[in-house]
Amino acid sequence: MHTDLVTVLDRISRVDGEISIVLRSDKQIAALARKVVWRYNDRRAHDAVVRFGGQLFRPNGTKEAVSIDTGAVQHDFEIKAILLLLLHVGREEGGKVYKWRTVSQRIRSLVRFARYCQQRGQASFRDLDSLPELHLRTLMLSFITDDVGSGGLGAKKFTSAFKSARDALKHLADYGLIMRSDFMQMLDELSLGAIDEHETNHRLKHSIIPTGLMKQLIAEAVSYVGQAQEAFSEFQDLFRQTHAAITRSRCAQSNRVIWSNARAQASRLSELIKTRFRHLQRHVYALVLAFTGMRDDEAGSLETGCSGHRTESGEDIYFVRSLLSKTSDNAISLDWVSNDVVHTAVTLLSNVNELYYERGELLLSEYGNTMTPAFINKMRHGLADRRLFGVRLTPATANFMKLTSGGDCIKALSLDQYQFEVQQKDIDQLHQMECNYVSVSALSGDRGRPYTVGECFNFTAHQFRHTFAWFIIANRLGDLDDIRYQFKHLHRAMAMVYSSRGFKAFDELRTVIEDFEKFVNSKAIEDIVTSAASGRIAGGGGDRLVLLLQAMNEGQASVTFSEDHQPHFASVQELVAFTTRHTQSIRGLSNGYCTKGEACKIRNAADPSHCLYCDTYFATPKHLPYWRVIKVNCESRLRKIDAMPQPQQAQFRAVRQSLDDNLFSANKVLDRLEGRDETELQKGA
Repeated sequence: MHTDLVTVLDRISRVDGEISIVLRSDKQIAALARKVVWRYNDRRAHDAVVRFGGQLFRPNGTKEAVSIDTGAVQHDFEIKAILLLLLHVGREEGGKVYKWRTVSQRIRSLVRFARYCQQRGQASFRDLDSLPELHLRTLMLSFITDDVGSGGLGAKKFTSAFKSARDALKHLADYGLIMRSDFMQMLDELSLGAIDEHETNHRLKHSIIPTGLMKQLIAEAVSYVGQAQEAFSEFQDLFRQTHAAITRSRCAQSNRVIWSNARAQASRLSELIKTRFRHLQRHVYALVLAFTGMRDDEAGSLETGCSGHRTESGEDIYFVRSLLSKTSDNAISLDWVSNDVVHTAVTLLSNVNELYYERGELLLSEYGNTMTPAFINKMRHGLADRRLFGVRLTPATANFMKLTSGGDCIKALSLDQYQFEVQQKDIDQLHQMECNYVSVSALSGDRGRPYTVGECFNFTAHQFRHTFAWFIIANRLGDLDDIRYQFKHLHRAMAMVYSSRGFKAFDELRTVIEDFEKFVNSKAIEDIVTSAASGRIAGGGGDRLVLLLQAMNEGQASVTFSEDHQPHFASVQELVAFTTRHTQSIRGLSNGYCTKGEACKIRNAADPSHCLYCDTYFATPKHLPYWRVIKVNCESRLRKIDAMPQPQQAQFRAVRQSLDDNLFSANKVLDRLEGRDETELQKGA
């Protein structure tokens, strides 16, 4: 469709390596008012025309518009110019353009700043160039810190406002609206320190979903999908019967045709939807987020039939194909490794959607001449987009929707409908992960508030992504062996998910994983330190560490680790770092901690006695349950061997030797960890 966008960009800007917004008179600005910036049709508008002189700006395919109406001609012109340049040109010639979500957020801040400036006598951002330095500094600081009711950004309450202000105001210098050399220096001085403080002291990262609650959610979702699958055959038969009613009906209204000619089938469909299918989309949505680690907007871009399955070297591989747009200028098709649970759920929902597509095509062919252009446009876009979560499940119509970002914007996908009460064990896990708060949103009223036993957990879409990353680390560094040996497809999964998206996207998840890795490492070190200080630690590394601590504190009235007494170690953590050597690659086993890192040649050893005397192995009271099981298991199997006839016992000589070794190791570890062997080390010394 023809637009005047190129002409508008040429009239509002000058490009000579750098890009600047030209100065135009009110008359010249008025001459641009009728120029068409965008013209399109999408599912929300049959024929959308956005003109430069308008107030509402919404590009094709986006949900939210931005309003530009400051009350001053020059301010409006300058802000509209910034919007178009950020979206279509970038900050410099040949530079990268910004996405609408980023642009709209910054434009809203600039609109607020323009109104704030007008109350103080400025009608254009260019007027700020002539203000005295102290006046301009005070103006910007007041805008950032004044409360929202006074026209400011309310940074005293919302500390993230410093970053919002800096992100928006810097474009005034980027496009030459403010030419003074001290502007960016002032903006940096006002914002950078506060941004760092916010990141350190006030920013709350999305919490993880406690393991117990995640298990409940998955169990409910899988159960619901299973029940819907059992009812799908009847659901499909009823649908096809209503399709036949459409083709033979003479009803004048498309929204009444099924109820008029197939009332019994429509009633039964309505009942099935209420009892078996109403929550299907939400459960499929949750399973996709839980088992793939994709963002909510990537889940929203999934198309019907996006799940696939293939066999590689005798192994079943399941994947979900999505479109990535956040970290790339163009949408990139990605295959996310999933599992059979997701494959079953997505396939079922896809089959349901196909029935609605058939109904939509029939309604268009039979009743297209009676529908409004807007309804036809919405129907055609829905049929063309084929969004997995884009169908409204109704008994007698075919309506389509679009998930843009965040499932909570659509009631059918709202995660608030999961009502699982928080137990004490869930709170303990959240405390351990330092994320026991109901919400991270400043507007929720619950930001930073800790959970209490009995209240419902607040599920959000992005929590699933963080939980996915945490799961990788927890299984590599927690109470199980390295995840590469638990999940053979992990390397393939990482390659398939991230090979196409480039380094930027990989770095994002890698940063999340590294944060969790550092956190879990620190927890392991704390466990080793606490156990060593109390003498309840086992293993070759544990024995060596206790001896070292005793030697270092020889003659001291109490255990100390200060620089005054031990100049080489400022803290016991530094001592542990020294003795473990590989504290950045601690491998959490079910029977202890291995700090040898990649140098360790024993992986998933069935015989834990091999680890007991290794100088990089530590067992703490946390690992008592495992060693107790080893002791009971060895004793039980030894009794069975002893009960055999003598000739048969000879055949199990090697097995018995292994069991004896493990039983000896278990008794030795249990004596130390349960405090029954506190003097052994001194005697040995």
